[in-house]
Amino acid sequence: SNSWYVSKLTWDDLKEANENNGHGGLPDNIDLIRDINQDDSNLGRFMVSTDAIQIAPCTKALYAESAKDVCIIFTDIVGFSRIAMDVKPIQVMDMLQSIFSRFDELCDVHDVLKLETIGDAYLCTTNLLEDGDSADLKDAARRALEMAKDMVVEATKVRVPLPGGGFSAETLQIRVGMHVGDLHCGVVGQRLPKFTTCGTTVNMAARMEQTSMPGKIRVSKTFHDLIGDAEQGWGEQQTIEVKNMGEVETYLLDPVESRIIRGCAA
Repeated sequence: SNSWYVSKLTWDDLKEANENNGHGGLPDNIDLIRDINQDDSNLGRFMVSTDAIQIAPCTKALYAESAKDVCIIFTDIVGFSRIAMDVKPIQVMDMLQSIFSRFDELCDVHDVLKLETIGDAYLCTTNLLEDGDSADLKDAARRALEMAKDMVVEATKVRVPLPGGGFSAETLQIRVGMHVGDLHCGVVGQRLPKFTTCGTTVNMAARMEQTSMPGKIRVSKTFHDLIGDAEQGWGEQQTIEVKNMGEVETYLLDPVESRIIRGCAA
């Protein structure tokens, strides 16, 4: 049977990018990749049959660059494995579609870049592939935090499916983790070439999410200090043990309490 993959670039574009390893001499291709990753209307624009072409193994990244001061948001659904175990696949997919569609809309509201979903996890950023300078970092952090707070609230509007159909009175809760720092990003893969990010900053954000609480946002001290007193709802500083990173200073934020505090201050 034919084996298909969806590419965001033409095959010739990918071959040229591979030969140049995404460095120097390909500004047009790099700009194209950056533009396409910010424009969902281009998704699946090109399809190439792997039976119709001869594919040599790609041993170099198709595109790569470093990015500074990127704000990373990681979320996952509390109790997802338990929920998914008891219901039909279509119910699981419908639930994920419902919550991720809400998050996608929030990306537009807060000018946030969606990177990917992995199972029940959702990853997005600010200050990545954006034109700006260090003066915009506080604004990027603010947008990221407002995004995270709204994600927590929107998740509670999605009801948990029941075995056999219908929904329970229970609604979804998510955990959120956030960090800011430098990372590497690029396009890798021979089939379904994919824009991806990696580095300590991404790992730290993931650890913040893993150690967060249901309905709460855990941020690193680095991220917290960017926001400072602009957010009045911070809990007390907590030092936690993070796998492979030792002791890390963090802060927890309850978006619901944050809204109440903001309302009282107004």
